[in-house]
Amino acid sequence: MNARPMDHGAIAWVLSPRRLAGAYLEEIRCEALRLLRNRGLAFPVLVMPVALYALIALVVAGEDTARDPMVGVFLFSAFSVMAISMPALFGIGTSLAMEREMGLLRLKRAQPAPAGSWLVAKIACGLAFGLIAYLPILATALAADRLPLEPVRILAMSATLVAGAIPFCAMGLMIGTLFRGSSAPGYANLVYLPGCYLSGMFFPLPKSMYWQTPVWPQFHVNQLAMHAAGVGKFQFEPLLMAAAGAVGFTVLFSAVAIWRLARKG
Repeated sequence: MNARPMDHGAIAWVLSPRRLAGAYLEEIRCEALRLLRNRGLAFPVLVMPVALYALIALVVAGEDTARDPMVGVFLFSAFSVMAISMPALFGIGTSLAMEREMGLLRLKRAQPAPAGSWLVAKIACGLAFGLIAYLPILATALAADRLPLEPVRILAMSATLVAGAIPFCAMGLMIGTLFRGSSAPGYANLVYLPGCYLSGMFFPLPKSMYWQTPVWPQFHVNQLAMHAAGVGKFQFEPLLMAAAGAVGFTVLFSAVAIWRLARKG
């Protein structure tokens, strides 16, 4: 049986920008629906950060934030980092580990879809869900008058925090490629919870522990937010160093994930 040569017009039609964009958007839509239908993940990831912010920053530390507005900005940044990192770590990491374990990545490679579209979908949903988790905290802070910054500063800080989810998306990909679906949430917690507390986001650390703060991505993202907000009181490292730390972690985690996917899939 003679093979029929493929028409070049058909190739151009298949690879047209419109078709490619539609394929990527469909993959993103399916990934978003999967995350939304997982109530055990969506509810705590989207609700817990704003609930903790309202309890701790407005009630427990309400007098301190009212007396020193910059403390309120610092706590706002800390809980915002928590909000943008949770969907990236637990949404991407856990789902990718389960898909690998069930062999879905091999199935995706056999489907007529653009290479890497599933990866783009996971990162896009990690950023989108981070934004969704961040917005209630922003609304709560503005309603309680705990964000005494100029609108330009608030926009810059918001953009920095949302972009700060990228290193955590890379970390989620690394966790998802290294561990099984049943153990991935535990390993995510091993890097998430210590990173929140040992980075000094929520309370001052003793000087003897200052040396270890740069090993946590949360520290660098929080510092970028402090620079964007113009809060000099809580700027503990230069802007370029904070940016280099965030980019460095992104490259490191992505490289490990790519190596692992290329090695085993």
